[in-house]
Amino acid sequence: MSTDLVRLRSVVERFVASAQRPAVLDPGEEPLALVPDHWNLSEWNGRLVLQAWDNERNLVRKITGIAEEKRDRLALTVERFPKSKIEMQLADLGAPLGRDLERKGSKAAFRERFGLMLAREFPAWRVEEISCEPNLEDSLSPAYLRAMLRKGSTAMGVLAVPPDCGDPAGVVPFGVIWRDYLRRRERTRQVAALLLFCPVQQESEVAARASALRAEIACELFVYDEKGRCGPVDFADAGNVKSTLPPARQPSNPNAEHPIFPDLPDVERVGQSDGSISFRVRGLEFARWTAGKLSCGVGRRRRCALSDVISLGCELARVRAPDAEDRQHPLYLQYPEGWLESQVRQQPGAVDALLLGGPIYGQVPVIGGAERGVIDLLGVDHTGRLVVIELKITADPRLPFQAIDYWLRVRKHLFAGDFESLGYFGGVVLRREPPRILLVAPALEFHSTSETIIAALDPQIEVTRVGLAADWRKHLQIMFRLQGAEHPQ
Repeated sequence: MSTDLVRLRSVVERFVASAQRPAVLDPGEEPLALVPDHWNLSEWNGRLVLQAWDNERNLVRKITGIAEEKRDRLALTVERFPKSKIEMQLADLGAPLGRDLERKGSKAAFRERFGLMLAREFPAWRVEEISCEPNLEDSLSPAYLRAMLRKGSTAMGVLAVPPDCGDPAGVVPFGVIWRDYLRRRERTRQVAALLLFCPVQQESEVAARASALRAEIACELFVYDEKGRCGPVDFADAGNVKSTLPPARQPSNPNAEHPIFPDLPDVERVGQSDGSISFRVRGLEFARWTAGKLSCGVGRRRRCALSDVISLGCELARVRAPDAEDRQHPLYLQYPEGWLESQVRQQPGAVDALLLGGPIYGQVPVIGGAERGVIDLLGVDHTGRLVVIELKITADPRLPFQAIDYWLRVRKHLFAGDFESLGYFGGVVLRREPPRILLVAPALEFHSTSETIIAALDPQIEVTRVGLAADWRKHLQIMFRLQGAEHPQ
């Protein structure tokens, strides 16, 4: 074996031995882990040959040189075909950069497979482009794979959820944004439909959201499996959204009477559906009474005495005052959505004149799954119509569809009669009519795509955006109230 070959072999072996999770990142392929007894180096015809395999793949590459050597990755030049050199990387997927390379490698591999899938499923259409590059100016998310199919003067927008995506249902709002972008860009073509693809068994939330789109969007949903096979999803099966509706204000321990709590300035007592009492200062919970036990603390709570609750509540009221001197204090900044929730609970009529002063329920029905990042409230107006209130502090193009997630559950339980049977809105006759939606946020924090997304919703979904003045912590001043897809002046 030549000196160069010995050195090359030594560099590769040293890198693999020092890496926490060594893997091969071959262009267009999923990362392949280098597991002991599942890879080797050998010499063949004057070349160093790397072979790695698992239960599904067997990779063989002739290594011709080192392009770049770093602690967490090793770029190699390899021959994939005779006289055809490309760059392949060995990476430590346990290192921060390695994890980023793993995501990029997986996405690049999926891009290759998805292009072949589109060509097979739509042979009469030409795949014009496939990309997952970020485009912040037009709000095109890098989390999803974008494509366009063309046949003559007709085009279709395509958005796909990669297998490892953390937010499959987000493909719906970003699909609407992609379709709108194509309609503006492709002025000589008719963008006839929006096609969405997601991994099999991840389609229920995607289908539920897509079923809320207006018919003119011509949205179709497909699922695919690990072998690239795909098939359509019928939106008629999307109505069975998952949620739970606990009984309203049922004591968790009927024999445990809560003690007499003194009235504390700026401390709210919010009853929970399990009968417990949440103590909050401008939305930040610091204590809870449940089943005869009192606990307190911000974040991690512990058993405590009533005197501890009083002292902590007074300190939080000072730190979280609207006119506090230190507005960079961590407790002042913590949980701003909760602060806004507190404001809306105290003066619901400020955001909607028809809203009854109470009761207003938080997070019922309960939606399982990932953290939503928004506050869900449910109220009722003077006509008996339910009102879904979504609160958000920062701009997010997904906000309208996060409201739709909740709206779908509320509508389901409303038509099933669950609110009456479980004790909600006592004394109010609820109308069997789809709820209204209020999106409440600081006026400058509504995302620029809000009108596009709301305009794509089914007309039966009534949405009102309520924009607040910047000093909403002090009082709720309405800067605008927009119906549907109206543009602010």
